[in-house]
Amino acid sequence: MLGAFVAAGIPPAEVLALIHAHAPEIFNPWRILRGDRLSQQRMRDFLESFLPVKRFEELGMPFFVSTTDFTTGRQRIFSSGDLVPPLLAASAVPMIFPAVEINGTPYVDGGLSNNLPIEPFDDRRAEVIAVYVNPLAPLNGRIGFWDTFDRTVHLGFREMVARSAQGCRLLIEPPDLAAFSAFSLYDADLIRAIGFAHAKQVLALAK
Repeated sequence: MLGAFVAAGIPPAEVLALIHAHAPEIFNPWRILRGDRLSQQRMRDFLESFLPVKRFEELGMPFFVSTTDFTTGRQRIFSSGDLVPPLLAASAVPMIFPAVEINGTPYVDGGLSNNLPIEPFDDRRAEVIAVYVNPLAPLNGRIGFWDTFDRTVHLGFREMVARSAQGCRLLIEPPDLAAFSAFSLYDADLIRAIGFAHAKQVLALAK
């Protein structure tokens, strides 16, 4: 979702400021822990208020949004038409947000069908620098219920990511991000700093 703001010409520092200001009201982890699903309305209001464009064609660069057809499980990549509905669908993690209906079809998070979607760049895969931000933490002794659940989900993605990354120029996967989760809203600055430093190091070694 945040890539849409960058593609619309908003500097990354301003995008980070928007996260700090609005993410806690959109994504309330305490409601999730109680078993409640969150409404997409606040996220829709946020996107419609702060995204300066409404359609893919108005963005300053090509932009692709990966989603999963919740009926068939197949991947669907959006790159034209209305921008907000695919962004909402790509953010719709099942059990947290409801599926988003687009033209009669329910869509959810694209990571369920492909957690490293580089198909739009297949014709120049050797130039692709892929980024994956869900590394596995070292397994040291016993872990709790939520850590076990999180690890199980990401283990299921490992082979998918490895296959997608084949033939790419680089795969950047900052290992220190294993200490964070989708609930780490208040660590956005630190997460960005860790990712940026690791990417700089990898790119310097690849020259």
